[in-house]
Amino acid sequence: MQYLENEHLRVCIDEQGAEIVSLIRKSDGSECIWEGDPTFWGKHAPVLFPIIGRLKDQKYTLNHKPYQISRHGFARDMKFSANQVSDTCVTFSICANENTREMYPYEFEFIVRYTLDGSSLKKEYIVHNQSTETLYYEVGGHDAYRLSFEHANLTDYYVEFEGMDNLQTIVSDADAFLSQSHRTLPLDQGRFFLTRESFHPDTVILEHLPVRRCTLGCTKHDHKIQMDFTDFDYFAMWSPYKSDVDVPFVCLEPWSTLPDGSYLDDALENKVGIRKVAPGQSETLSFTITIS
Repeated sequence: MQYLENEHLRVCIDEQGAEIVSLIRKSDGSECIWEGDPTFWGKHAPVLFPIIGRLKDQKYTLNHKPYQISRHGFARDMKFSANQVSDTCVTFSICANENTREMYPYEFEFIVRYTLDGSSLKKEYIVHNQSTETLYYEVGGHDAYRLSFEHANLTDYYVEFEGMDNLQTIVSDADAFLSQSHRTLPLDQGRFFLTRESFHPDTVILEHLPVRRCTLGCTKHDHKIQMDFTDFDYFAMWSPYKSDVDVPFVCLEPWSTLPDGSYLDDALENKVGIRKVAPGQSETLSFTITIS
């Protein structure tokens, strides 16, 4: 485990998956990250790379050659090398190996850097293309934030999109792949209030947001978690659907790229929003969460 700390926050990050497993607000000692109880969901904040979501038949093609890769890619299941830069900054990295090349035929270095600055934690995803051809990739966050029901109910929690009256969400088809259709979710003064049905049948996926910022809050207390994701064109919200119990966390997910769509072919380079890096070059995408 690697630890970051300043006067406001204390963070614990696991080398396995470069995943945040704890984020403590020091003013009251409260935990902000979901504890990973497998009763609901056994993860905390997995890193999604080099794909987001699942693929039709778990495969894609590159230069007409098929490859198989699991949902959300392999980074979340790999052990990263860690380099503690300071008390407030740490980097994690993985490189291509025999196993990754079977799923993803590139030479690459993938770095995840965490930096504490006051009440904010910045997460950077850095992709170095060490191949001799253009590298196509997808990357994103899947951070689960704890909802405390000690003094509040699920329906007291909301995700706020300031200045917006509604959300245009992408509709999934019967096989849970994206379609080209949208539906409208009305907001209450910019707020999407959580209910058991909010994520039925699945993830709320957004594109073309006019402001790439949202805030998780509660009407019963003043604590908030703000996420700024300017570098990311897509955004998702998710929690597992349970008809008989309130799930005590919600995931806020900045995505570089959309998951697979039923209307798309298998070619990786044709995925909506796919990122590309020229040989010998690198690209950095980042988002920041601020705890108050």
